[in-house]
Amino acid sequence: MHQTEQPSMSLTTTEHIDYETGTGKGSVTTHSAAPAKKGLGAKAKALVPPKFFCERDGAKASLLLGDSLSVLKTLPSDVFNVAVTSPPYFWARDYGYEGQIGHEDELVEYVNALANIFDEVKRTLHPEGVFFLNIGDTFYSGNGQPHGQDPRCSSRQFMRKKLRAVDKSGWDIPKKSMIGVPWKLAFEMQSRGWTLRSDIIWNRCNAFSEPTARDRPHRQYEHLFMFTKSRFYSFDRSALPEEDVWNIPIERNVRIDHNAAFPSELVKRCVEAASPVGGKVLDPFVGSGTTVDTALRLGRHAVGIDMSSMYLQQVQQFLTKSGATSIQEESFFTALRDEPKSWEQWPGNKMNFRKPGTRQSPEKSHGAE
Repeated sequence: MHQTEQPSMSLTTTEHIDYETGTGKGSVTTHSAAPAKKGLGAKAKALVPPKFFCERDGAKASLLLGDSLSVLKTLPSDVFNVAVTSPPYFWARDYGYEGQIGHEDELVEYVNALANIFDEVKRTLHPEGVFFLNIGDTFYSGNGQPHGQDPRCSSRQFMRKKLRAVDKSGWDIPKKSMIGVPWKLAFEMQSRGWTLRSDIIWNRCNAFSEPTARDRPHRQYEHLFMFTKSRFYSFDRSALPEEDVWNIPIERNVRIDHNAAFPSELVKRCVEAASPVGGKVLDPFVGSGTTVDTALRLGRHAVGIDMSSMYLQQVQQFLTKSGATSIQEESFFTALRDEPKSWEQWPGNKMNFRKPGTRQSPEKSHGAE
């Protein structure tokens, strides 16, 4: 139930915080955004570093401003039941601030930057945790000139003088080829110990047509990789309305001014399948705030990280309008540390075919994949 008057909540200036202990130890690299382009929330204030904790309907959340790798290193290990995220794609959009992921000079730099971040995601995941990663591909143009503009999407309107890495010549693939970014990243993560359990196809039922693509089918799907920290994990299959092709339409600007928001239904399926009520959810690229808002609505605690103060300010404002109230820092960290009361009864826990340290007869384990 929404309250008629909310206490003041803002991204306030504090010392660097160790988010595991709640003390002033540790170091978080923060970035104030460059002047925003039209359509990217130019009115949002750039206040760094943040200290924003809130509660809605008994579930608690925190928004943390800074580069994902630095902030993740301050979070405790073995905490989150599920992580759900969609990082910036390789040279697909310009979000209007310096240091953004996706604008690396080389593909290998982009893959390694994300893999390093996801190493920290893995550390913070519960031993039986699951990580859902939405990632799209990019085409290699090799034309030696800047990419054209997309009049329907402000974040795709790269400045004409900006030469993207995928516009440069010298790659070892033919021009106009799909680069295969999702799989290059997936293979790198496998080499670092992740278990890739599923490649879910997100069929974006209402995806935009591509007016510049006159000689190939328009892209309608994206990958949603399901990774696990180990081969023993908790997962509730009964929560899945579909198997590995999810027919979910795109949501357009339902929360904040963000051109690359993934839909709440997609997050809902991931969260319900991989966490109990009272569980913990992480999004290291929170962007439009879909993951945090959906987690709160489903009764899960959530942490969202982003290096754009503009987006975090807008997410905070949205959460406030939707009924979130300010809470003390220690209250949030207590919820983050405590085991969910529903853990033992959660179907995903009971249905896990085997837990580490338990014995299982060969006939029962035979054929499990």
